[in-house]
Amino acid sequence: MRLFRKLLWALPLFALVSMFLYGRKQEDSTSVKAPALKDSELCDPCLEERQDACSDPCATEPQTKAYDQGYGICENDLPKAYSAPGRIDVCGGIDAFVTGSFICWEPLGDQLDLGTARFASLTPVELDLVKFKTNYEPGFKVGLGFNLNHDNWDLFAQYTRFHETETTRYTPRTRDSNDSIISSWFILDPLPAVFSDISGDIVAVWKTELDKIDLELARSYYLGAKLIARPFIGGSVHWLDQRYEFSLTESSVLQETSIKNASWALGPRFGLGSSYLIYKGFRIFGYGAISLLFSENEISGSGNEDSTAYILSKVDKYILRDVEELMIGLGWGSYFTRKKWHMDLSVAYEAQRYARTNYMSYIAQLNLEANEVKAGDFYLHGLTVTARFD
Repeated sequence: MRLFRKLLWALPLFALVSMFLYGRKQEDSTSVKAPALKDSELCDPCLEERQDACSDPCATEPQTKAYDQGYGICENDLPKAYSAPGRIDVCGGIDAFVTGSFICWEPLGDQLDLGTARFASLTPVELDLVKFKTNYEPGFKVGLGFNLNHDNWDLFAQYTRFHETETTRYTPRTRDSNDSIISSWFILDPLPAVFSDISGDIVAVWKTELDKIDLELARSYYLGAKLIARPFIGGSVHWLDQRYEFSLTESSVLQETSIKNASWALGPRFGLGSSYLIYKGFRIFGYGAISLLFSENEISGSGNEDSTAYILSKVDKYILRDVEELMIGLGWGSYFTRKKWHMDLSVAYEAQRYARTNYMSYIAQLNLEANEVKAGDFYLHGLTVTARFD
């Protein structure tokens, strides 16, 4: 009887020991059995490109990173739930980069046309809108950036300079006394000027000086095996000075007017950049930014019409100005000298819009219109060629 009781006490203990040993056996079997590689995985080009982490010149201790940061990766290289850093990461030295861009942009603007020519001597009567014409002009950008230690962010500042002078000359098709031109630029004498009284050409000159500084706090990260995003937030400040001069000689008297708009703007700026990695360092990239800036516009001018000189007293106009920027292009980059240097080259089409900048025409048209007109916008578009060195 006592033996039977001892066996009853031992049965639960025996069951617990058996379950423990069975669990250890299962763990050992799963750890020993490695999944067999499929033929497709053995041919995976990503597997062939992976190198031994111990050969990484940047490594001070064994590393597990099996890809070049900032370039294409394999699907399983990173955890799918983490936005792994995708910025350029060189070894040693100063963790900074510099950029330089050559720009060839065409300036455009609202309300810059010379006026409307009316040919009453023709049948039927013809009207010509005398447009102000512009050309592509050179400029440049320079930038300096730093890679921050905190969560792989980077800080980037860029200066843009674009100064240009555009001239349009209009030669009347006839010198008939029935034909004339009317322009909104004349303030004291807004009546039509008869072509028979005009000698030489009608000339308009538009001078623009844009100086702009942008500051970006950004983080580049992988959105896919070949897609890297770079959202950013920061600020922008620009100085935009414009002058419009309009002149003609009527009855041997010079009629001219000159109006200037000196403007500055300051405020927040944010946007998103992205790169799709194609092949061997080549990529297609896009970039978009928007700013909402507080702006001061100082308008002044002078002129001489009908032998009467005048001065336009300074007028200050305060507004909120929105600025939009878009860029799309093709780039190539590569690491050099065992990842101690990195070079990147790109070519892109870029477009920018600066809202409510032409207060020169705004003042001139107030002289003719009963209702106040909206100040015109300023546009830039053209080619941007950039080099970056890390």
